[in-house]
Amino acid sequence: MKIKYLQLVVGALAIEIISVLVLVIMVALFGPSEPELALVFAEDLGYWVGPIAGFVFCFLGAYLLTRNLSHSRIPNGILLGLLVAIIDVSILLGSDAGFQIVFLISNTGRIVAGTLGAYVAERQAQKNTQNV
Repeated sequence: MKIKYLQLVVGALAIEIISVLVLVIMVALFGPSEPELALVFAEDLGYWVGPIAGFVFCFLGAYLLTRNLSHSRIPNGILLGLLVAIIDVSILLGSDAGFQIVFLISNTGRIVAGTLGAYVAERQAQKNTQNV
């Protein structure tokens, strides 16, 4: 099994950073200008943007990371989703956010998305080898 450790760590960090940047940009574009209201808006918007962005970027990241591998795509995709979920949980624990079911769903979604992205890359590679 070939695990791309460095690429997985860099990819997981990039996915989490990009997800946060999407939220920041959306608050800047659509949120109120008063800092107190913008913070409340960011919390409300983050409830939806975080899980959706996390899922989409984990899927894309796993696909891009694994599409050029000759084998071990699925384990690499699972690990990517797991690393992103670990980073997200660490941020949540560091922020003293209370447990919410959306956090469980969101981080499970990251793992599922990483797996699905790698699965799509695997299926595409199988289809390409059949066509040759």
